[in-house]
Amino acid sequence: MSRRAVELLEKLIAIQSVNPHYGEEAQGEMAISRFIEAYCLQAGLRVTRQQVLDGRDNLIVELRSGHPESVLLFEAHMDTVSLGSMPRPLEPVRRDGKLYGRGACDTKGSLAAMIVALEECAAEPERLSSDLVLCASVDEEHAFRGLLKFLELDLPVAGAVVGEPTEMKIVVAHKGCVRFAVHTFGRAAHSSVPHEGENAIVAMAEIVRHISERMAPGLADIRDPLCGAATVSIGTIQGGEQINIVPERCTIRVDRRIVPGEDPEEVMAGIERELEAFCAGQGIRAEVERLLLDYALATPHDAGIVGAARAAAERLGLPGGLYGETYGSDASKLQGIKGIPSIVYGPGSIDQAHSPEEWVLVSEVEEATRFYVELARSFRA
Repeated sequence: MSRRAVELLEKLIAIQSVNPHYGEEAQGEMAISRFIEAYCLQAGLRVTRQQVLDGRDNLIVELRSGHPESVLLFEAHMDTVSLGSMPRPLEPVRRDGKLYGRGACDTKGSLAAMIVALEECAAEPERLSSDLVLCASVDEEHAFRGLLKFLELDLPVAGAVVGEPTEMKIVVAHKGCVRFAVHTFGRAAHSSVPHEGENAIVAMAEIVRHISERMAPGLADIRDPLCGAATVSIGTIQGGEQINIVPERCTIRVDRRIVPGEDPEEVMAGIERELEAFCAGQGIRAEVERLLLDYALATPHDAGIVGAARAAAERLGLPGGLYGETYGSDASKLQGIKGIPSIVYGPGSIDQAHSPEEWVLVSEVEEATRFYVELARSFRA
């Protein structure tokens, strides 16, 4: 069983599934979804497609065991970030107990383990106390549109496991985010007479200073015991056309990480008010543009899925504590939008995700497969 999961992961790594958001060479999820569909059908599982975007479908894999009142959802995304500078990113290589390749830990390792776990459970469905559903989703690496589309099905899910690299720890809390752009507007002029123009970059420098010197330090007190403090990071800046023209426009894009207990809409509205007031006081012409609002995850520690996960981990000799992460996942939408108690669990470390040397421990892929099977067989709403 566990060896099958590693072999399946190698096949998934070899299929390019870069999210189209990351450039023209990206091929999206269609090829990998076709492979997974064929694999699951051969294993005797029911598979349906759910179109999310043109040429990009969620796969919904079902194993019905006669317990529609207790549905356990497994979810993992099929897309990856760009291949980047990773050498031979689509050639799975095993070395020193590690399996290298783009998506190895984020999150094809979890996906392979979940697929094989359902395959294993299908051989003995009488051992299940819940119906099982796997959603292999699209677009997690950009805007979560696959998971959001899946939620429109409104399935009666009692608990969910989202596959992400957690180093085999049970994650019940993680940060969300509020992403926004700030645009400043000036007036173009020749650089030989800059006083005749209005420099949008100079205006933006004042906003950058305000964010870094006033907004950022104040976040240290907004803290979650598992996830740490809220943060803000200015990720990009763009401005000006050429060196001899006073720039009439400048843009920054900002990532504000929220912690459990913060509402993304309220945080965004507060940022808009603060920056609008600051710019008005400084005489800066500016506009704030919302880019992405995402929930933080805060699953109650006494939720059924948490208790079942801890018991399964204990039986297998795996870590049974509860942890938080600084990154986000699809789990926060399951909980925040539909109230589905969710955990995040999977092989690999976030330190390797998106890196030039992405890898996952082979042993963790094997352990994750056993954990998913154990949880599937013991969970009941």
